Amino acid sequence: MTITDIGPRIEARDGVAVTVYTKSDCWGCGKTKGLLDRAGVPFTEVDMENDQAAYNYVTKTLNYAQAPVVVVSGPGGDHHWSGFQPGQIRTHITEAAA
Repeated sequence: MTITDIGPRIEARDGVAVTVYTKSDCWGCGKTKGLLDRAGVPFTEVDMENDQAAYNYVTKTLNYAQAPVVVVSGPGGDHHWSGFQPGQIRTHITEAAA
């Protein structure tokens, strides 16, 4: 596994950065990325299976065991959740950017 600094890769729109932590063969990961793509929301994808630092952040710092994990960083602070949650995407990403 590699350890990466994702700071230079993070994409942002209107001061909001979206990072999606994924793993292979993850139904919810594909659904989450597809919903973000269809909404035109730029996001940074981090593969937790190939990035030990990302895996540790998600499992030890954020205490999640289910992928995907979505972290939305903006002027009002960070919001995060795990699993495919269209309502969270609407609330914290697509409606916030409108």
